[in-house]
Amino acid sequence: MNITDELKRKNPELPLFCVTDPEFAPYGRILPCKAREELSAAMEQTGIPESGNRYTASEPALEALASIAEIGRTVYGGMPIQAGFCNGRGSALNAEEYHKCSEVNYSTTGLVLLLALPGDVHDRILDSRDVRGFYLPPHTLIEIHPRVLHFAPCRIKDSGFNCLVVLERGTNEPLDSVDPSAPGEEGLLWMRNKWLLCHPDSPQAQKGAFVGIAGENLTLRI
Repeated sequence: MNITDELKRKNPELPLFCVTDPEFAPYGRILPCKAREELSAAMEQTGIPESGNRYTASEPALEALASIAEIGRTVYGGMPIQAGFCNGRGSALNAEEYHKCSEVNYSTTGLVLLLALPGDVHDRILDSRDVRGFYLPPHTLIEIHPRVLHFAPCRIKDSGFNCLVVLERGTNEPLDSVDPSAPGEEGLLWMRNKWLLCHPDSPQAQKGAFVGIAGENLTLRI
């Protein structure tokens, strides 16, 4: 039994696929990766925390890589970018965010991404039953399309995950002010180029983010 089948067996309530499956096409695409060894060696140096998740938006050691410069040219058309990582041991949905640019991910550990499409959101509410899980195998470079909802990855083993995160520069930096009570999309804007919907049981809800996920706060069992 391969890892996708094993995860499906343990999580029957979650529609779960691999990024190599055709079901991934509306959410993103696999990218060619010419320098896996370089990228993998750099990601292995980023470390996985003992608990929780750690996000670093901009990591100079990653941004100095030729492979990151290539992503900047081929995916972002030469726009200024940042390369960082989200590493950890999380396994819960908690929230979904979207950006108005692509996000590029890569992992040496493998992980599961919990994704939703823009059309799954109705009146600023996402039903967690519309969330899909996608297994990202180790050493696979992917692009998540703009506006596709995603958040921190889920681990597939107790030792946790590492995940490269490439975005347009400035994404996820603090805003001068946010107003979750504002109407429309304005109420979802939480950080620069980051629109966020959270589950009422999430840490993000405790911080005042817009509560826009209904249903179960999904947790990936491994």
